[in-house]
Amino acid sequence: MRLFAKADEGSGTVSGIALIAATAVMLGVVAAAGNLLICLHRAQHVADLAAVASATALHEGSAVPCEVASRTTRGNGAELQSCEIIGEDARITVAVGTNVPFASQVIKSSRAGPVACE
Repeated sequence: MRLFAKADEGSGTVSGIALIAATAVMLGVVAAAGNLLICLHRAQHVADLAAVASATALHEGSAVPCEVASRTTRGNGAELQSCEIIGEDARITVAVGTNVPFASQVIKSSRAGPVACE
């Protein structure tokens, strides 16, 4: 019996270190996923806001609705990737930076314009 008792010495320490390391890795993954989700939602909200602002400017007769979208995205901490005016609709794509090393930014699009009356 004593032969096997000596083989287990220090195994609790190694198991404790492994448990702490696994917990730290899981916390890092959860934090990265949380940051990505926050940035995705933020990008979608900024894209929606910029699309509505651009479509409103277009409806009010502005000659530069994409400039309105650019100012709106910059004012909300995002970067305008593209702005397309299709008829009376505005299609906006924005990018928001993240704090995650393998996904430096997230990109979302939105479209806004008047609804046809029937």
